[in-house]
Amino acid sequence: MHAIRIGMLIGLLACLPSPHQRIEVASQPSLDQIQRVEPAARTIADTTDQRGRWAILDADRIPLGSVARTLPEANSSVGYRGPTEALLLFDQQNIVRSIAVLQSHDTNEHVDAVKNSPEFLKQFQGLTWGGKLPDGSTPEIDGVSGATLTSLAMAGGILSRLGVATGSLVFPKTLTLAEAQTFFPAASQIQGDRMAVVRDESGTKLGYLIRTGALVDDEIGYQGPTSALIGLDLEHRLLRPEIRHSFDNEPYVDYVRQERSFWKRFEGLTLEELAAFDPPAEEVEGVSGATMTSMAVAYTLPKFATELLADEEWKTLGQTPFQKQLHTLQESIQTTRLSDADIATLVALVLLPLLIRFGAMRQTWLRRLWLFAVWLVIGLYAGNLLSLALLAGWATSGVTWQLALGLVALAIVSVVIPPTRRGNPYCNHLCPHGAAQQLIRPSSDSRRKWKLPSWLSRPLGFLPAMTLLLVYLALLIRPATDVSFVEPFHGYLWHLASWSAIAWTISTLAIAFFVPMAYCRLGCPTGRLLDWLRLKGTSHQISRMDLAVVGLLIFACGYRFLIR
Repeated sequence: MHAIRIGMLIGLLACLPSPHQRIEVASQPSLDQIQRVEPAARTIADTTDQRGRWAILDADRIPLGSVARTLPEANSSVGYRGPTEALLLFDQQNIVRSIAVLQSHDTNEHVDAVKNSPEFLKQFQGLTWGGKLPDGSTPEIDGVSGATLTSLAMAGGILSRLGVATGSLVFPKTLTLAEAQTFFPAASQIQGDRMAVVRDESGTKLGYLIRTGALVDDEIGYQGPTSALIGLDLEHRLLRPEIRHSFDNEPYVDYVRQERSFWKRFEGLTLEELAAFDPPAEEVEGVSGATMTSMAVAYTLPKFATELLADEEWKTLGQTPFQKQLHTLQESIQTTRLSDADIATLVALVLLPLLIRFGAMRQTWLRRLWLFAVWLVIGLYAGNLLSLALLAGWATSGVTWQLALGLVALAIVSVVIPPTRRGNPYCNHLCPHGAAQQLIRPSSDSRRKWKLPSWLSRPLGFLPAMTLLLVYLALLIRPATDVSFVEPFHGYLWHLASWSAIAWTISTLAIAFFVPMAYCRLGCPTGRLLDWLRLKGTSHQISRMDLAVVGLLIFACGYRFLIR
């Protein structure tokens, strides 16, 4: 019975639509949006360049640079509830000059904190295409305190937008089997269009085939760039490269094709050696009669190797699905950020079972000290509280655990233990708002204790369940609804919360000063949800809450898949 109960909750979450529409093609920004980053702009180009940027001009038709939107590249960079889109302003040298937030599906307080943080936005100024600083180094991006997920997700979207394009409008032609057979005569199949694994009839891997034009297309010879075809053996050493396509004049291109000594400088190099190859230092001389064409190729090859080594597709090329998932997990672990707030939360999660195991929580003074630490550290310092807005956002948009490891660990402990171990550690020991109410609750014989009459306390007992119902229906019908206001938890992000959110938090504590645990018992929908999930002696029985959830699940399935 309890397993069915958990399955129904999973079903309800699965029925919730995403709060944001996935954008697959960038649309031209409006002039008003552009003037937020470049007030002098008066004209926008109708079409984009090969990197998806719109050129902008001033009133005298003088070029000012270009602008780009971070979606759709930023689709996978999710904050609390979805991606945050930014507008990037580039100067004439393709260096980022300014950034503005266009739109976001995260909560207003977090988005406003990012918008109002010039220090955060300034971190991207000066970045070149490829997400590097002019000296070639990679910047260390710091998030906005109190809006870590929103700001770092936006940063990830910006860096993705500045990253290497997966294709080229200049050299769009995909790889062919015939091309692979020029390097590997036994080739019978290739897997990939810009970089491919080459195999024989038995499926044995022979090597790799890559086209440089998919990664580098901006080294100009006499009249344009040149794309080469690269074969690599199983040790990632170069076989003799071949020119695939060039915008230079054919006589010059043919001279380069036939110059054996020119290509011999690159044969046998590993990708790492090729990436470190410096044509002037290596005294590479151009092919006689085709100097500019050949030198363009000489500079293209090291750039190609550098870009390839950083390319995510190359890192997993030829791997099995399991190996790719393992690689993705390793990359995620390497990019995990561990802030002081995360460390504090993780320490609390480790200490709690030890204190309970050795009976420390039975000591009144130690328990009160623990509750005060939870309120101060996890609440006011870290701002790590569970809420319906957070849980719904993660259910529909994914969990960005690399950006908030402490909060994710807290959520896992809080959601997993109640259905499996009968306890409710979050409500009893880890919720800052609950800890504050426990600290200020009046004793049984206190003169300030108020006892609510039954005609008021009985209907108030249904308030958390009704709040759960209304919040779910709102998110089902209008996915972008901001439901953070129904709970008083935003006030713990005091340095960015609105005055109304702080007042809502204080008012619930003021009531709890007279009515013991007032919000926890009579108002908290998150606590009611965790209590419904908790394994208890009556879990085998069907409750009114179960029947309500069955009805809600039937309605959600019908609305989501038949009506919507």
